[in-house]
Amino acid sequence: MSNIKTAVNRVGIMQGRLSPMIDGRIQVFPAKTWREEFILAKECGFELIEWVFDAVQWQDNPILSSSQRRQIIQLQKECKVWVPAVCCDYFMEYPLSSPVLEEREKSLTVLKDIIRICPELGIQYVELPFLGKAEIKEEYAQTIIVELLSGLVSLAEENNVYILLELSLLPRQVYGLLKRLSSRRIQLNYDTGNSAYWGYDPKEEFSLYGGRIGNIHIKDCTKKDYSLPLGEGEVDFDLVFYLLKKINYRKDFILQTARGDDDSGLAKRFYEFTSSYIKEYLI
Repeated sequence: MSNIKTAVNRVGIMQGRLSPMIDGRIQVFPAKTWREEFILAKECGFELIEWVFDAVQWQDNPILSSSQRRQIIQLQKECKVWVPAVCCDYFMEYPLSSPVLEEREKSLTVLKDIIRICPELGIQYVELPFLGKAEIKEEYAQTIIVELLSGLVSLAEENNVYILLELSLLPRQVYGLLKRLSSRRIQLNYDTGNSAYWGYDPKEEFSLYGGRIGNIHIKDCTKKDYSLPLGEGEVDFDLVFYLLKKINYRKDFILQTARGDDDSGLAKRFYEFTSSYIKEYLI
């Protein structure tokens, strides 16, 4: 399957943000409403949905089913809402850097299966969140991940997939890790909210690895509050979009925004918020 590759600076939303929260979790695969989300996304103006592959009943995730993949393809075509990326929260529960070899191998098998599925759905980006229990702040964990990802480059190339890393490391540490992962098939997910939450300087971040950013999550945070409505936190969106203009960023934006009682209403508001910055700085 192929989707629209010529469009630039498309705006999408993280799967689940257009459905009621499940068990109070901000982000979880919406097993009962994932089909309806394509229609709602179109109504809100979005061009994209970033798929969520998490550990909750992961064997039943539709991307693992050939019949349900056909449904995903059909919904993309009907709604003109594409799935460019899959966010693999699964690996926060089953880390690829586990010190236990057997656990690593099981997770690696799942990752390889996902990569092989991507071309059928038009997915180009497989995002790996190295956060929480999956963070790789220790040298041994980074060494494991460098070896594992280096071994995946050929499979990524065969399937025209880019692997995006979402990291909790200091900017200099991110730069050092990327030097060890020289393949352009390995890129970064840049999360505006995480940067503010951890107190990082976007100017330093972009100077070190702006050219390796594969997609962007739009979120707002403070050092105290991890998820706030856009414009109510400490993210300097003017600065971020100015820096994006300097590097001629032409890729996607995915809203991974705060939840509320009216998710569709919030989504429309946040879509307009993000689109206004794109129009001001990037068009």
